[in-house]
Amino acid sequence: MPIAGASAVSFGLRLVNEISRSRAYDQSVVTSARRRMAAPSPTHEPALASAWPSDSRLAALLVWTAVALVAVEFFFIPLRTVRLFPEFAATLAPGYLFGSSANAPPELVRAAPWWGILAPFGWWVAGKFVLCIAVPAAIVTRERKRPFLIQLPWTWAAWWPYLLLAALMVPLLAVASTQPGFLNTYPMVRSAQTAAWSWTVLLLYWACYAIILVSVEFLFRGVLLFGLESRLGINAVFVSVIPYCLIHVHKPVLEAFGSIVAGSVLGVLALRTRSIGGGIFVHVFVALGMDSIALWKSGTFPTRFLPW
Repeated sequence: MPIAGASAVSFGLRLVNEISRSRAYDQSVVTSARRRMAAPSPTHEPALASAWPSDSRLAALLVWTAVALVAVEFFFIPLRTVRLFPEFAATLAPGYLFGSSANAPPELVRAAPWWGILAPFGWWVAGKFVLCIAVPAAIVTRERKRPFLIQLPWTWAAWWPYLLLAALMVPLLAVASTQPGFLNTYPMVRSAQTAAWSWTVLLLYWACYAIILVSVEFLFRGVLLFGLESRLGINAVFVSVIPYCLIHVHKPVLEAFGSIVAGSVLGVLALRTRSIGGGIFVHVFVALGMDSIALWKSGTFPTRFLPW
């Protein structure tokens, strides 16, 4: 525990140092913007011509972010999907629609394809990809090259904060797993919901989950954060956290409040490394970790690899 405490304190001090540096950067951004606004512009370019994206595209991006959040909530989250398309769900994923295979009509369970339980999550992936990656990328694609990367960090200096953050999350996940709502939330695909429960189904579900998390990072720690950076500096982190934490309101309370802290830290690190790859790594690590703890506690890890 003393070592973990010292590591946490060290990480906190380094994070404060990065925020201090970012504040100095803020001043340079504001000063530069004011100089451009005061200087004549014979080419009639906007005062923040170096900003990414342009003001009009940033406005479109902000409006689209609101549209995307509402659309995902009402049309793509699996629990909503099975109620919007009950016949579709009854054919492919009766165990998910009725809560478990035991509660579903036996003839529907027998007729359902082994991959049917994944259909609501495939729909979720498609919606998230279009709403949170494809359209936001299209909005800003005609601007100059985007100021962030998607790749994982290449150097130890860029890697260690993410690895430390992932390590610090392990005891927090252990504490969170003791909360009453934890096992009711994770994993979102359960052994009781399909007769084809297997490592194949679980790994495909995790692949869907990972793509969803990539879309979350791309929108909130990518185009939204970096789109606001040239206007707000470090404060762009905290603005981008507002919609990010709202997508966690259906989660256990500790996770919902934790998303504010995690979103802020990952935002600062994204600005520092100019990449969202490390954030994707941490996000996927935590999500799969929560699923694994829930499966272990409930004793429902798959016992076979193939679903047939």
